[in-house]
Amino acid sequence: MAFRTARLAQTLNKISQQAVIEDSFDPKDIKFIGAFDCSIIDRKLVCSVVVVDAKTMEVVERQTITRDSPMPYIPGYSAFREGPLILELYYALEHEPEVLMVDGEGIAHPDGGGLATYIGVELAKPTIGISKDLLIGTVEGDDIMIDGKKVGKQIRTKEHAKPLFVSPGNMISIETATAITMGCVRPPHKLPEPLHIAHRIADKAAEIARTHP
Repeated sequence: MAFRTARLAQTLNKISQQAVIEDSFDPKDIKFIGAFDCSIIDRKLVCSVVVVDAKTMEVVERQTITRDSPMPYIPGYSAFREGPLILELYYALEHEPEVLMVDGEGIAHPDGGGLATYIGVELAKPTIGISKDLLIGTVEGDDIMIDGKKVGKQIRTKEHAKPLFVSPGNMISIETATAITMGCVRPPHKLPEPLHIAHRIADKAAEIARTHP
């Protein structure tokens, strides 16, 4: 296991070195936002994607797939477990999102880049990582810091709820990633709406699969 983890870490580190953490687009030009989320059924993964209108949050496309898990769960390495399914779904989309959201880390990751960086570099797309837990680093004010470097933002989207942690994956700045995420929040949901919808669809599909195998 240690050898495998070392190889995964090395791969993620190489990928992270290709990430560009600055805006490659004008946020005013965003028409569609894509969001991905995965649920687990035994040794299978259910992965869902939604594409929403960036202004209204109306869903314009949704897809779900179920596949054998490429590898067992290893904390910090969901990029290699969920990444292949996310890529498969992305290539099947009819609508082209200008920005992607994933449930996972961007550059706020022990190896310099998590699921959002993996996806963002592979697709050469602006990608935002949004996670419920902080894998590494400290929060100073609202800034996520690793070794003195700012790598993301802590945000609070719902009163009395735990914070979310936003970090860019590729081709987007910390500030823009945070602004887009906050702009997608629709009370009473804690997650930004695209990710909330994707999560709900993935969970529902997983529940149907469990009760009707």
